Amino acid sequence: MLSALISGDFGWLLYLRESGDGGFSSRNPEYDGPDDALIDCVIDNGQLDQYPASWALPLPLVMKAIEYFQSNGLPPPFIVWHNDSGDGEAPGPVA
Repeated sequence: MLSALISGDFGWLLYLRESGDGGFSSRNPEYDGPDDALIDCVIDNGQLDQYPASWALPLPLVMKAIEYFQSNGLPPPFIVWHNDSGDGEAPGPVA
């Protein structure tokens, strides 16, 4: 499963291999702002969540990643992923 949270011109991605997986979250290697900067994301239920700005990607790249996943069923290899499950695995086959 690939999820995207979008806030304005930026968004971040979460890839889960299966239900209950800690998954992988996107990272922006070009981010050069403050380490503690946060972005606000409003969830469908109205809940406000904050995430590190260093996880956020430009919206066109987020949309490209979604299109790739829809076409291939694999996590986009052009996204820098952080393994949130801590199991040392890669997010999936690299196309």
